[in-house]
Amino acid sequence: MIIEKKKTVCLILFIVYILIVLKLTIFRFAVNYDEPQLNLTFFTDLIYVYKNAGVIEFLRLFLGNIGWFIPFGFLLPMLLKKKSVLKVAILGLVFSFSIEVSQFIFRKGIAELDDLVLNTLGAVIGYILYTIIINRGGGN
Repeated sequence: MIIEKKKTVCLILFIVYILIVLKLTIFRFAVNYDEPQLNLTFFTDLIYVYKNAGVIEFLRLFLGNIGWFIPFGFLLPMLLKKKSVLKVAILGLVFSFSIEVSQFIFRKGIAELDDLVLNTLGAVIGYILYTIIINRGGGN
């Protein structure tokens, strides 16, 4: 009974998390490009931001892309029967890819290869944090 309640809470948290990420990336009102934006060159925009906007803005973008996917990698294993870092990484990549394609189609952001890499890294870090907590007796 307690395990089912934990899974229900985790499912609710995961759904809320997904909705927040979608709101911030796709369903935002302030960003509307005239043409779809696509950047397939690794880290060119981040380097540009570093050179022109400074280290704080660079870190906000770099760590933000990682940080927003840590909850994905942390919460998802709590909902899976068979847990693996590969499964979490693939699902994180698929979710991130879906966001990037949506941003491109709806012109709500720049679809960037960097984001796929950094988001997937964030999901993997979240999974690692999950395993550390579980192995220390945090339970499931």
